[in-house]
Amino acid sequence: MGSKDKKEQDDAFNVLQEITDVLVDEEEKARLAEKAEKKRLKKEMTKEERQAQREINRKNREKKKSKKDLNKKRKRGELTDDEEEEKEEPKEPVLDADGNVVEPVKKPKAEKKKKEMEYGIWVGNLSYGTTLATIKEFFKECGEITRIKCPKGNGAKNYNKGFAYIFFSTPEEAAKGVAMSEKKLEGRSLLIKDSENFERADGSKAPTEAEKREIKKQKNPPCPTLFLGNLSFDTTEKSIREQFEWAGEIRKVRMATFEDSGKCKGFGYVDYHEVESATKAIRAPDKHMLDGRKVRVEFGSAEAHMRSKPWLMREKQKAERPHNTSNDAAADSTAAAAAASASEEQPYKRQRKDYNQGGEHGEEKREFRERRPKKAVNHEKVKPGQALYAAQRQKPSVQEFKGTKVTFD
Repeated sequence: MGSKDKKEQDDAFNVLQEITDVLVDEEEKARLAEKAEKKRLKKEMTKEERQAQREINRKNREKKKSKKDLNKKRKRGELTDDEEEEKEEPKEPVLDADGNVVEPVKKPKAEKKKKEMEYGIWVGNLSYGTTLATIKEFFKECGEITRIKCPKGNGAKNYNKGFAYIFFSTPEEAAKGVAMSEKKLEGRSLLIKDSENFERADGSKAPTEAEKREIKKQKNPPCPTLFLGNLSFDTTEKSIREQFEWAGEIRKVRMATFEDSGKCKGFGYVDYHEVESATKAIRAPDKHMLDGRKVRVEFGSAEAHMRSKPWLMREKQKAERPHNTSNDAAADSTAAAAAASASEEQPYKRQRKDYNQGGEHGEEKREFRERRPKKAVNHEKVKPGQALYAAQRQKPSVQEFKGTKVTFD
């Protein structure tokens, strides 16, 4: 049994694991020793040495920050060659065997290829089945086409998303392409304009992606009234008008206030003259700041817009009310009079019919009702508790016992 246990212990021993544990322990000890040494040196430093060390650390941080900013500018392409040479860090001088400074040999910089100027046009109202070859063939008479940017559709046979960008080498060729607007390609009239022209047919600019996201958040349809939420209690109508009048002429500013203090309740409404002004204000989320707070700006509901114009409310109520002409009114009055007379005659006719059907029995009932004395009806309202107070009570009296007495032996 002893040899078997020894063999199991030998098998359980892992040389690699043991060596790794030893190396880890050594590294940890070295790290702790270095940390303790730094702490000791820091305690032994004088005030001037600590100040000098802080200055060195500050310069190192600034150096890292400037290097980081330089790399960001390089990625964005905002740094020119001259600025890049100025920003380069000074390198340590290289010395030869005799101790003289050796000037480093500068490598000639590779010449950057200049980007060729392109002049593009935007083509819209394309058929989804139009291919790149068809587009190229259609515009070949305008001039040399450098490239075509045509996003592909989602379907299997959708070769495009209904629009494309076509780039030419000269502005004259691009102008020829724009002149081909309204010409038909595969049965569809094309809409062509300059690629840098973002204005719509009505003169308004197409919204950006950020503006589209802002408009998609809206719950109500576009209207001239804007709802403002998350306002400060110190907000005034004047500050609201000054903040939002850049989008267009404001007709009215309505702010909910407390009755006692007159301060803002935290919400209000801005009524513009035009819907375009309200839409313009919605599209600028960077201008939704007032009194240091991010204001929630939304299109107002139809009811809120109606409250801003009381005459609209009156017109709506008038439209819902039925319109009666003079003939209709006369016919209605005649019908009402006939209905009233019929309602008055109906009980008498029904009663007479009952008497006729009843014969002598009906006559007897009528004579009995006529002979029966009528009770005086008191319509005065009885006060609470008066009926109970006026109710007749039984008088207490001694009654003579007339029963049999039971006795037990």
